[in-house]
Amino acid sequence: MPRKTSRPGLRGTAVIAAARAKLRPTGNHVTGYLAVCAAGTLIGTSLVVGAGASGTRPKLADVGAWLTSSAKGEVVHAHGLTGEVDGRAALPAGMAGHPVSVAQDGRTTLVLDERTGRVVRIDAAQLTAAQSTDYGAAGLQLVSGGAYAYVVDPVRGTVQRIDPALTTAESRPVQLGGKPGAAVVDGEGTLWVPLPDSGTVVPFVDGLKGAAVKVADAGHDLTLTVAGGRPVVTDGTAAATKVLSATGVRGAFDLGAAVAGADPADVLVPGGTEGSAVPVLAARTGDLVVVDVHSRHTVRVRVPTAGHVLGAPQLLGTRVYLPDETTGRLLVYDTAASALADPVPITDGPGELELFVRDGLLWVNDPDGAAAAVIDSDGEVRRIGKYGTAAPSARKPGDEPVEDGVPTGAPVEQVPPGAAVPGATAPGPGTPSVGASGGPSAGASGPPGPTPPAPEPGAPGAPQAESRSGAIRITFAEALGATPQRYVLKGAGPDQTVTPDEVGPDGPFVFEVRGGSCEKQYSFTVVAEYGGGRPDKESARSALARPCVAPGAPRNVTFTPDQGGHGGTVTWRAPQDAGSVTYTINGPGGTAETTEHSHAYSGLRNGIVRGVAVMARNAAGSGPAASGWIDLTPTAQQMNIVNNKPNGRDLGIRTKPHSTEGGRAGSIPPGENPEVTVHCNMRGEEITIGGKTTDVWARLTYYDPLIDKNITGYVTDLFVETRSNPDVWECE
Repeated sequence: MPRKTSRPGLRGTAVIAAARAKLRPTGNHVTGYLAVCAAGTLIGTSLVVGAGASGTRPKLADVGAWLTSSAKGEVVHAHGLTGEVDGRAALPAGMAGHPVSVAQDGRTTLVLDERTGRVVRIDAAQLTAAQSTDYGAAGLQLVSGGAYAYVVDPVRGTVQRIDPALTTAESRPVQLGGKPGAAVVDGEGTLWVPLPDSGTVVPFVDGLKGAAVKVADAGHDLTLTVAGGRPVVTDGTAAATKVLSATGVRGAFDLGAAVAGADPADVLVPGGTEGSAVPVLAARTGDLVVVDVHSRHTVRVRVPTAGHVLGAPQLLGTRVYLPDETTGRLLVYDTAASALADPVPITDGPGELELFVRDGLLWVNDPDGAAAAVIDSDGEVRRIGKYGTAAPSARKPGDEPVEDGVPTGAPVEQVPPGAAVPGATAPGPGTPSVGASGGPSAGASGPPGPTPPAPEPGAPGAPQAESRSGAIRITFAEALGATPQRYVLKGAGPDQTVTPDEVGPDGPFVFEVRGGSCEKQYSFTVVAEYGGGRPDKESARSALARPCVAPGAPRNVTFTPDQGGHGGTVTWRAPQDAGSVTYTINGPGGTAETTEHSHAYSGLRNGIVRGVAVMARNAAGSGPAASGWIDLTPTAQQMNIVNNKPNGRDLGIRTKPHSTEGGRAGSIPPGENPEVTVHCNMRGEEITIGGKTTDVWARLTYYDPLIDKNITGYVTDLFVETRSNPDVWECE
């Protein structure tokens, strides 16, 4: 039957509406960063049905990504809603077979030849790669975002800003002062470059190098992630994740003993996530930690990974995807189900897999082969055939784009399960197979066979532990096979309570363990009790977790000065649900720590306003700092001039606290003792009048009615006597 066609405009509108409803975008967008060797892009408008026909060259889809095909020396653009390749661009001669990486910020797409250092711009309108600049070094990093693009040279320890449109250099290479790790660009367009040798991260704000931010001890392994637009650094050596700003660390999270005991080189973190949660994987042990830097909740689980070479995890929706380069599949852990999901096969064998998340989609690419896929937040997989011949390539003179409609693509499919994941729970022996119709598979006609044996008791899935304030939430997958009478939790200490006491066979499969110490880590198992003489079955142990989360910011930071100034007390209120915490105070003189809700300062100079920041910390990490001000500006006092006798000599107001140095700012007529505004006292020339001596001078303001003007200067305190007023501070 011939294939029916549809009106492009109406059909395109319907498909786009349906697709956007399906994607449910979050609104969190990370401005262009280079995660591994590829990145997504937003270019142009949608592609017309029948793209590639003679005489037409369509514009690229607005939900799509550029994917590398190193062996063929080209990059292809795939449509995110259908998986169809809607454009390809051949790279310059000599790049075929070279490792390449892609970076773009939504306006320009750049490709780096990692072997030669050549940077090429992809013209998305013409599907060409003619503009290029050779930076003449292997192993460079290409990073773009905001209005800037950068070439980072790990060997020379430099960062060079380049023009993303022309690919030419816009500045001379800037020395970093050390060998950089993988750099990222945050949602504000700031470049962040880690320097593991010094334990710092260097920001480039608006293209200019800023002050280095100290994040770890020298020599620690540092990996950067952009989470929901914010820079986050993971210290693999100290097993900590920290949120950064240009002014310092804004929060820290302890990753736990499992990660702390791992080889730092085995601690894997993605280059970016769209939300605030960051997955961290200890590859050798399979300990997976998902840290939400916004809510501060932490989920921990052990994924069976023995004997497999894994890449950095990626998070989309409730699922964490682990690229298994031993088998060419994605291992999938579903945090909502607290269990492994079916793996997603990508290639037919071992090899590198590139993963990145952009605009609510996970993109997977084999840079050396034809395989690629795009996965949505519901886990639906669309295959991408990068080596197809129907996609349009470089435009010819006279070609015009067709702007309405979208490609037909292949129907959305759920990729069938691959081979079993090591350690995953398989269906019980009594589970019927399912045919294409959804019911039991139809067998040969004839009399029914023997009654299958009763299902055997099975163990529940390995528990997932989520740290909460004052509690640990344990979720688990139900046991496959026979139906247990109940599930109970093992491992709670005498100072902990478990709710509920038991979980029925139909769930919900959740326990909450309250109490315990934040200083300790706990592990639990779930036991399926079957009764009737059948043996109980116990799950594997959960990952270690604490019954606490990193505290929030302290509240109501205020400063109360001492009498006379020169110091005072900073006070604050504890964060909500903080429990027992230690406070770090950053202020004049450096850093101090206390478990109290106040900190006193002394010996400070008056007349200066200083900043102070207070951060709460427990064993789970530290929350964001709360800021305040130490204001030692003297408060003006209203006082009267005294002892100004009508002797025919006016009272001079000096520009300096001295009778001969400086000059006169003004004067007060003899015999008048008006009210003046006293600002503070200064030490100056020693004066003796009428048997009284002092070196104190009052800095004051006098309103002179004769000239209708305020006069500010110094008067010896013998005519003001501010020494007897404790509310008058020293000026400095």
